[in-house]
Amino acid sequence: MTDPLGRFWKQPDRTEILMDSKHAVMNRSSFDRLSEYSTSRPTGVYPGKMWKSITRDGAPYLCWYGIVEGRDDLCSNNARQILICD
Repeated sequence: MTDPLGRFWKQPDRTEILMDSKHAVMNRSSFDRLSEYSTSRPTGVYPGKMWKSITRDGAPYLCWYGIVEGRDDLCSNNARQILICD
């Protein structure tokens, strides 16, 4: 995360997470370093901010704010199901 607001937000480095169009693969340590927001969204919206959300059926998701091409006033909301691989 390169936004100055991120200096106080704790999360694993993006290079520790492998992603495709459906899943985010990470180890238990990376998973544990993600803040949990299962019933809300974190404040302080900026690109690269990541957190985890657990659905009612127990499925964990990696969520993050992303860049919207051509819009520096807007962030996208993204999510991938988490697979833990130790």
